[in-house]
Amino acid sequence: MREKGKKNHIKTRRSESHPKDEIYQVNGIAYLESDLKLAHLRILMAIISHLQSAIHYKISRGKRNTPIPSAYLPPKGEIGQYGPTRTIEIPVRDFHMGRNNGARLRLYLSELQTTHCIFPERCRYPGLIAGFTFPAYSTTVQIHILDKMIHRLLLTEEGYSYYSHSSALSLTNKYTVRLYWMICSWRGKGGFVITLENFKRILSLTEGYDRYDNIVNRVIRPAQQELQERFPIWFQFRSYDTSGYKRLVFKIKIRLTEEERNQKTIEARDICFGLLSEMGAQTDTISGIFLRLEYEDLRPFMEKLVRLSGYIKNNPSIKDRDSYISASLNQWFDDWSLRYQELSEDHEK
Repeated sequence: MREKGKKNHIKTRRSESHPKDEIYQVNGIAYLESDLKLAHLRILMAIISHLQSAIHYKISRGKRNTPIPSAYLPPKGEIGQYGPTRTIEIPVRDFHMGRNNGARLRLYLSELQTTHCIFPERCRYPGLIAGFTFPAYSTTVQIHILDKMIHRLLLTEEGYSYYSHSSALSLTNKYTVRLYWMICSWRGKGGFVITLENFKRILSLTEGYDRYDNIVNRVIRPAQQELQERFPIWFQFRSYDTSGYKRLVFKIKIRLTEEERNQKTIEARDICFGLLSEMGAQTDTISGIFLRLEYEDLRPFMEKLVRLSGYIKNNPSIKDRDSYISASLNQWFDDWSLRYQELSEDHEK
């Protein structure tokens, strides 16, 4: 379906109950394996921004496999080569490609029809879109998307996240956009672990990135620097060599005021102090542990303490609990890969 479509379409509803700059998207988009240019990513953001009503509807219901009323979905379009489609009408300005760039927009939309996409769990699509209708001098574009792709873009059951639309549009490096999406999708967990090979596959890094130092210097560090300088969310990272392969660990940092940090930290530390004392840690040991504890560590640290407490209770043979706790937590502080969840095998096969 190329440059064809129905004219008697309706515009997709957008949510008015959420900040316009705040875009929600399913986490699978952050891990989408596809060689997408920066312009492609902006087109994808425009599509997602016009699916907000459906996404918010599913989030508000909070149930798995929630059916979406037709009023929240783009209208049905033609039956294309790969199946039924739906049509989203998007103003040209929403693609943020500047004035008088209709030819470039047509080129990028044409490319997306044959840009292969692989979502988590190995869901493959021959193109991100099925076709488009963009008459000369038109101020809107009708994008035709496979019905099954629409429902994949609305798969909130796999998790969802949000990010600043204007901030994402301000980025001029496609890899920084992808990393921004990734860290936003792990915001609530504090960080994540990913194998280097999986990282390269998701970002479609070519042969020029065979060397690890090239990936660090040309992809990761520039993204880290720009996000830290300009955004309220950024990351730190470390790498670890395990059994012959390299793993990257991203620790997510959130910019808060000192007052906000203190409010969120006091209650968490009180809970941690109680857990440590109950396990048998001495006051000096607890003080030393807290000196190493950063705000971003709090959630995974509390999860670690719960696991450690359960282990100690089930192993009464541990005589010197204070030393055991100290050694276990020092290892946890030194090795970031022990703190965070690793992307599942579905993303790595």
